[in-house]
Amino acid sequence: MARDNFNKPVIDKLKLRVGLRCSNPGCRVPTSAPSSNDKVNNIGIAAHISAASSGGPRYNTQMSASERKSIKNAIWLCANCSIDIDKDEIKYPVSLLEHWKELAEESARSELGKKLPKNTDTIDTVSSALTGLPNNFIPNAISNVHQATEKTLERLDPRFSVKSSHNDGKTVFELHPKESLSWNMKLKGDKAKEYIEKHQQLIEHGTDITFKSNSFITEGSELISEVFNDGGTLKVASKKVPATQKLWLVQKETNLIESFDDIQGLISLGSKSFTFDGSACNELFVFNYQKSLNQDDKKVNIKMYLCMDKWEGTNISLLPYFDKIKLLYSKMAQGWELFTSLEVCGKEIYASEGMVVDKWKYVLDTNNFLHYTSKAKIIAYFFQYDILYTSNVSFTENEHKNIVDIVDVIERKQTFDESNITSNATCDLIVDENCKSIK
Repeated sequence: MARDNFNKPVIDKLKLRVGLRCSNPGCRVPTSAPSSNDKVNNIGIAAHISAASSGGPRYNTQMSASERKSIKNAIWLCANCSIDIDKDEIKYPVSLLEHWKELAEESARSELGKKLPKNTDTIDTVSSALTGLPNNFIPNAISNVHQATEKTLERLDPRFSVKSSHNDGKTVFELHPKESLSWNMKLKGDKAKEYIEKHQQLIEHGTDITFKSNSFITEGSELISEVFNDGGTLKVASKKVPATQKLWLVQKETNLIESFDDIQGLISLGSKSFTFDGSACNELFVFNYQKSLNQDDKKVNIKMYLCMDKWEGTNISLLPYFDKIKLLYSKMAQGWELFTSLEVCGKEIYASEGMVVDKWKYVLDTNNFLHYTSKAKIIAYFFQYDILYTSNVSFTENEHKNIVDIVDVIERKQTFDESNITSNATCDLIVDENCKSIK
């Protein structure tokens, strides 16, 4: 019986679609290289997934001759792997070979245009990990180490998917359960009472739990035991939902509206309340509040603050988002009503009633500080002098008044007519030793 062999166009296309590499994911060797006399040494085979003729491995009687010799029935392998798959058709069924082919084409697609790793890359990566000193720059070394660590940990307990990261000298492992599961945690000493209280907060209000790993012993998961073997901190986090907090101010007398930036954050949901944590203005403005799920309870615990350390060392004339933030606090201090609206996927799930916060000490203190800084900006600009922001600053009420007076003079807001002058004008002249300050 004649064999339904592949023609040359099919073979050429097949090997190019996998980058001239064996399609066996455990092999992936190059199948072509230069030979002498300008020839090509080829060890690749266009193998049939379902045999080309009756009696061959994985022969399919339902296939037509054109289907048997089409590229869909072909897989590119090295000579060794081609022999292996035909010797054991039970070990290498059609579904497995089709999966190999799909993986090989996907791999060739992802490698296209990328630099191949050098033979020394593995040695350099291990050396760098052991010594902390890189031998050469390897762009994917860090990601490779994280991926290898994640796979190793996942094998300890396949019920979890693992994500690892390293930042500011801390290694973080995120364990995400793939299914409902249980594991035991035995707390040492007097930690049980503290844990029960925190766990209650987690259930009722979605508050995350944090514990030092040396305060408990784990059972039921080799993965969890391994992660905390060398110390660290356990954080049990409630499920978080991305949300957007709308915030605006309304002047009651005129109904004028002043909108603020959208505050992006996360909702933690408990059985009795939910908590929103978010920020705006590149995390300069932080907004947090907790709201009871009881419809009769109108109380909302709001916290908001500025991360002014993000301004540290910046020229005060160039402070990012300063004018926007100053306007917000200024209007809150003037008694404008504060409104909020919480949205998830564009759908409003909670809206607050108007709140007047002009009596809040934090709002008044922050507004005073921003007002003082705004006057300092005007003076710095007028005298062409660079002033760098620092949070280590304080001022008295008189100092605040003095700086306001200086700005009023600069902006020509302080004027005097004849009736204001009751005595001769005087001034103090201060000079240095060599009188260089006098022109």
